[in-house]
Order: sequence, then C-alpha cells, then structure tokens
Amino acid sequence: MKLVGSLTSPFVRKIRVQLQEKEIPYEFVLENVWDENTRIAEHNPLGKVPCLILDGGQTVFDSLVISGTLEYMMPTVPLLPTNPNQRALVRTVESLGQGISQAAVDILLEKRFHEGDKVSQVWIDRQTQKIHSGLAWVSHRIKTTPGYYLTEQFSLADITVGCALFYLDFRMPELKWRELYPELNEYSERLACRPSFEDTKPE
Repeated sequence: MKLVGSLTSPFVRKIRVQLQEKEIPYEFVLENVWDENTRIAEHNPLGKVPCLILDGGQTVFDSLVISGTLEYMMPTVPLLPTNPNQRALVRTVESLGQGISQAAVDILLEKRFHEGDKVSQVWIDRQTQKIHSGLAWVSHRIKTTPGYYLTEQFSLADITVGCALFYLDFRMPELKWRELYPELNEYSERLACRPSFEDTKPE
C-alpha cells in the first residue's frame, strides 16, 4: 500500500495518523502538486493529495473516501463507532474538521496567487468566518461531552479536527485560536501527546 502526498497537507496528515493508529504498514510517496513536473494526475485527475494506492494497484482519492475505505478494509483498531448515531456524529465532525482545513487552505492560496488589491478580502473574511464558526462548534462540543475526546472513544473526528488545529498553528498563527478557544487548546495538547500526531508534524 502506498500513500501519495505532502508533508504539510492536513488532509494527508489525517490519513498518515489514521494509518499509524491502525498500525497499517505503507510506503509514503512525496508529491508536490504545485511542481511543474508533478505526476499527481496519474493518480488523481483532479490533481489533489492524498491518494492511496492499494496493493492491487487501485487508486483511492479524497481523504474522506480514503478514511472510510481504510476503516472498512481494516476494522481492527476501530476509529468509527458501530452505533449508527455515534458513527454519523463522528463522520459529521470529520467533515467539519475537513471544512476548517479547507477554509485555511483557501485563504493561503488566495494570498499566494494574488497580490495587492487583487487579493479578495471578502473571500478571506468569508473563509475566516467559516474557521471561527467551526472552532466554536467544536469548542462547545468539548465542553458538553464528558470524557477525553469528542465522542466516547478516540476516532476519526479527533484525528481530523486535530489535523485542522495543528494546520492553523502551522499556516495561520495570527489567528491565535489557542487564546480564543481555551478548551480547544487543552484538547489539542492531549492529541499532541499521541505518537501518531508527534510523528507526523508538518515540515
């Protein structure tokens, strides 16, 4: 099994954390999708990472699809609950975490590819609001949920939200989310202690 991706993408990191938590061996293939010589289209016609190449050669892309595929293929060390309602909750929070990461990526790309008055502040403000709305929702969830993580067990919800939080540290330190959401700060520190997060820090 091979995982094609970068060291900085929160979507790739999510899958790396999941693979490590489930103790699934894999080969990590680095790919810079912005390089003019990138070969990412050979694996994903949309030119995005992560891409998972199964042992038989089949390619799976989009981190939500990959995470679900891995859970189905490797049910040991489950990261999704069996209870339908809890499973739906975890997948919903997983989607929310992905949305926070995507909003941060959209801000980064807007600033990277536009300069001066060509930068759309309206667009940046809209994405920033998405981030804060998502963080506020997760913060409230933590305050109202007894236990250690977002649900009764460590799950894909925690992995995805954790990757989003650490990506904000990495790319948007000016957001100062740790000061604005102290519950999330404490929560992220618990996640950071897990070897799967420690071993996948962005570079």
